[in-house]
Amino acid sequence: MLIRIISSVVGLPILLFFVIMGGLTMKIGLIFLSLVGLYELYHAVSGENKAVHIFGYAAAIVYILLLGTKFENADVIFTALFILAMSSMVMMHRKIDVKDAVYTVYGFIYVPVMFGFLYLLREEILYGQYIIYLPFFCAFGCDTGAYFAGRKFGKKKLIPELSPKKTVEGAIGGTLSATVLTTLYGAIIGESVALLCGVFALIGFIGAIFSQFGDLTASAIKRSVGVKDYGKIMPGHGGVLDRFDSVIFTSAVVYMIVKIIL
Repeated sequence: MLIRIISSVVGLPILLFFVIMGGLTMKIGLIFLSLVGLYELYHAVSGENKAVHIFGYAAAIVYILLLGTKFENADVIFTALFILAMSSMVMMHRKIDVKDAVYTVYGFIYVPVMFGFLYLLREEILYGQYIIYLPFFCAFGCDTGAYFAGRKFGKKKLIPELSPKKTVEGAIGGTLSATVLTTLYGAIIGESVALLCGVFALIGFIGAIFSQFGDLTASAIKRSVGVKDYGKIMPGHGGVLDRFDSVIFTSAVVYMIVKIIL
């Protein structure tokens, strides 16, 4: 637990730096997270990083660099990656199978595309400099609330096949804590941004629910391939995907909600 806290204390200022700076600086941070996250995912599902995965790394860099520019074209990048990944089964048929090719494309969507919503929230949404923090409040607020609520009141297991320690009471506590946190945040910045606390509460509630789906999705993948953690880059937390599995879901969900409302 101490190592986990120390890791968070060290990592939080770094995370805040890239979020506050925005622009190209934020893109550099997201590229780093995406490349490490892809490495962790590819290594987990294929047992090693294979030649076809190079296309996934390249697509991640290009996609994030082009976000917010007139050259942004996700469907072209996705299609090109799909063609290259599938063609690799012909060019390297002795070493690459359909699973490797499919996971290359899947990894692109799961990691850099989902991380990219953080940039879109920060730079492409009205009041983005304030809204960018909502995915983190939803994910980390829910995670913290679920931990303490689960320890205090947890009795009924949520989905023990995927995550033995998670409880229904913890899930409820996490959802409530994230909702309260985002509501308080809305009250604090309300005078500057003129957004209702009710909107923030709605975002916190929905975001917390999908935060837990993000966590459980990562657990389902790890269980299906027989690994405990994706990596060890963050002591006490595991890999990038272990720490940000919830954030990548909440960032996309918050983006969609805000786009509808604003």
